[in-house]
Amino acid sequence: METHRAHDYRFLTVRWRALARAARLRLETLNVVGRTPVFFLRGGALQKEGGIYVSAGIHGDEAASTEALITWAEQNVDRLQSMPLILFPCLNPWGLIRNCRFDERGVDLNRVFHLQTTPMIESLKQIVAPYQFKLALMLHEDFDAQGLYLYEIEREQPSWGESLLAAARPVIPIEKRARVDGRKAIDGLIRRRFVAKNFLQMGYPEAIWLHVRHTKRAFTVETPSEFALQQRIQAQMAVIDECVRLAMPG
Repeated sequence: METHRAHDYRFLTVRWRALARAARLRLETLNVVGRTPVFFLRGGALQKEGGIYVSAGIHGDEAASTEALITWAEQNVDRLQSMPLILFPCLNPWGLIRNCRFDERGVDLNRVFHLQTTPMIESLKQIVAPYQFKLALMLHEDFDAQGLYLYEIEREQPSWGESLLAAARPVIPIEKRARVDGRKAIDGLIRRRFVAKNFLQMGYPEAIWLHVRHTKRAFTVETPSEFALQQRIQAQMAVIDECVRLAMPG
């Protein structure tokens, strides 16, 4: 039987600390939940404009996201000093430990970015405030998914969504359904426009808030959480790789 430590936040923290030391970077504290610190990492080449934002683990029951980000970073440790990254390894450690979507207050952190009520999200906003990113990538999973799919918020052309899906396709099947969560999907790609009143009803996700304030390209990748963990991790890593390739040509 396959075993893993994907919900072991202490072990995840140990790996990020070791990675930061190896990359000669500082693992910075974003916030503290109870006695549990939440970290983020800035690549050595991050500037106020043109960087790459990647986050994972805002939903604690989507463990391939946190594993994909740390594994990708470990495999690229020698490049992190020269990369314009800001990485948020796990925005909801309480949920990750308990395999739960919500935080310790029962809040879906991915629905409150339009509010000023959640300390974790307010801390993230303060850190991100000075930056305009070339792209933002949010790593997620979906229990109902039958393959990998991707949300792309329309703003900048040419579109990069097809390239991100193509990168993951050799690793994991692409979602075939024509509608996902009530939205039109074409070969795994869901393009949506920002309509403020619609998102005020449901609450602003991280991707929408970043789209409005900090980037012209926002992507949310969703792997099917009923597939094998390593397959999901590899698929998300392929998407991260393609994001870096597109954002840092040459």
